[in-house]
Amino acid sequence: MQIGMNTNVMKQESAPVPGWEQALARAEEMLGANADTKMVLAQQIFQHQQMEGRIQALEGIMLCQKEILNFDEAAAYLSMSKSTLYKLTSKKEIPHYKPNRFVFFERAALDGWIRDAAVKTEEELNDEAIKYCYNKAARV
Repeated sequence: MQIGMNTNVMKQESAPVPGWEQALARAEEMLGANADTKMVLAQQIFQHQQMEGRIQALEGIMLCQKEILNFDEAAAYLSMSKSTLYKLTSKKEIPHYKPNRFVFFERAALDGWIRDAAVKTEEELNDEAIKYCYNKAARV
């Protein structure tokens, strides 16, 4: 899986498919007393919601295949709000391209931007501190 593609993106963008009981309750609200019609409508609602979930999951997968992303796609790819992405672009804190007032992002550059923001582990920080102290002592 690509580094920038958060698995939560697909979960957030595709609403969880309600269970059979919820679809039936929705059908009962929409119709009167005809049980057969309620059952058919509940099945159709349930199938429609399943298809919507699958389509949104496929859209998320396809997003990982594109090399150049538009603004909305980049926000989804990074799992961040559009306003946060706008702030990052306006402050020039994230790599982007702006031909003809449109904003585009290179997926590989976004992956690199994520990697550059790595937080060092406690062990890495301790190793750096030891090297710093050793080098400082060697210079004196």
